[in-house]
Amino acid sequence: MRCISCIGPADQGEMRFCRDDQCVVTSLVHEAVWRLWQPDEMILVIRDPREAHIASACESRGIQVQKLWIPEGTGRDDLWETFTLLGEVAKPGEEILFDITGGCHAIPFIIAHAAVYLKEVRKVRISGIIYATVPDEHGLRHFADLLPLTGVNDWISGVKSLNESADAAPLGILMNGLQRHIHRDPAEPDPPTRLSSWSSLLGTFMAAVRLSRPVDALYAGWGIIRDLPGVREEIHRFAPALSPIIDTIEPIRAMAAPPPKEGLSPGYLLKQLILVRYQIEKGLDFQAASLSREWLISCTILLVGAGEEWLDAGTRHTASRTLTGIVLTMQDKPADTTMYTPVLQSREGIREMAAIWERVSALRNDLAHCGMNQREETIRSIRRRSDGLPDDLIRFSILSGVITTEEAGISVRDEP
Repeated sequence: MRCISCIGPADQGEMRFCRDDQCVVTSLVHEAVWRLWQPDEMILVIRDPREAHIASACESRGIQVQKLWIPEGTGRDDLWETFTLLGEVAKPGEEILFDITGGCHAIPFIIAHAAVYLKEVRKVRISGIIYATVPDEHGLRHFADLLPLTGVNDWISGVKSLNESADAAPLGILMNGLQRHIHRDPAEPDPPTRLSSWSSLLGTFMAAVRLSRPVDALYAGWGIIRDLPGVREEIHRFAPALSPIIDTIEPIRAMAAPPPKEGLSPGYLLKQLILVRYQIEKGLDFQAASLSREWLISCTILLVGAGEEWLDAGTRHTASRTLTGIVLTMQDKPADTTMYTPVLQSREGIREMAAIWERVSALRNDLAHCGMNQREETIRSIRRRSDGLPDDLIRFSILSGVITTEEAGISVRDEP
């Protein structure tokens, strides 16, 4: 382990520096760090040539020293050069301790960001960001560690992964770690008990979203919302600054529902539609297209009155054949008919319903075949087609009579 230590103003005479119950008396904070943490080398950050003699004083006391000169200026280029120098001094995979006691101006701020950079990009193990406090009433200067505060960046990154990429793994690791950390504290009489299990539910929900398994996703979402008040209370007690992060989970409420016991209902179908929107927002276009096609099949099953059999493979295959058959018939091509065909053909808007089925199926097939065809289509065009999926699903459900305009929360477009 090496220590990157800032050189500051000249020494203020001998003082007692303490790390927990171990103390040393010295006029140099760098010597105190050297003796209390026992690093292999002290990398002394120097910006003012007038302070360079401190490095010599350290060497005279047997401290292994490496000098790191940084710019004196505070312009933009100087600050970036300082950050770059700090980011390059550590080797990938090594352990680094930062001492910012002598840091002044922008140096502690830059070091805080450099520590995050080294940890995340260069995979450096940061063992601490320490500084010696002002003397207390007994004249002792205790070392404080600011490293835990850098964990806020981890929480922000975890929430960003969750909200932008539907990836709950980073946030789950943090919540599990928080619960374990508090449980290891013998002074805590009532440690949290819900954080780990709740983060597991969150992981299940996001995995189901990415795998396009709506029943699993909605059920996990139901558990997340059910347990949210208790989790919110534990976060408020043990990490109140993180409470706003938990608020970002609230949109899952619209997708929360246990599996229907009496078959598919319009309300459950609408929750799956919200899930399709959620997938598109997260950039999961293929999953959204796949689920949209299945959603149209489920809607058709409701239309023909077979909602209790909505998960039966034979029923779903029949509904799919019915829709494809109607499309082929309208194209004057040979087509199969099923027991459901007369019901769909009796709908006034069947032509538009068939066009929606064809459009959604084509997008799903285009994505499933990974563009391995002779059609020339831009990525922007694919994304635009994906963005139109929710509107197509709503229109299909209204034309089928399964969902009303009021239930869908939109105004029906006039027929062209």
